[in-house]
Amino acid sequence: MSGSIEAQDVLAQFARTRPLFTALGDERRQEIVVFLLESAAPRSVGDIAAHLELSQPATSHHLKILRDADLLTVRRNGALRLYDLNAKAYPDLLTPMRDLITLIISCASGLEEQPSSQ
Repeated sequence: MSGSIEAQDVLAQFARTRPLFTALGDERRQEIVVFLLESAAPRSVGDIAAHLELSQPATSHHLKILRDADLLTVRRNGALRLYDLNAKAYPDLLTPMRDLITLIISCASGLEEQPSSQ
């Protein structure tokens, strides 16, 4: 990076993407997303827990983190809470991550163009 302004831009972009990285940084939460991608309908905590071979409390913990990051929606159907991907929000949620990647690539390209100090 050529200056502290670019470094601050990268740090600021990391801060914007942190909730998404946190939510998706766990292998079990990744498995939940893939399971819901493969499902034809919203799934209950019990369905998800059985698929992951996890306890319902552990599964609920992971679902809460994904919900807090706005990656999932939940709705009640009688006594059941049904979870589904919040696909409508994904373009807005993923744009900061794309912007972060673009910024890092741009900064890294600038480093390649700088003469070596050796």
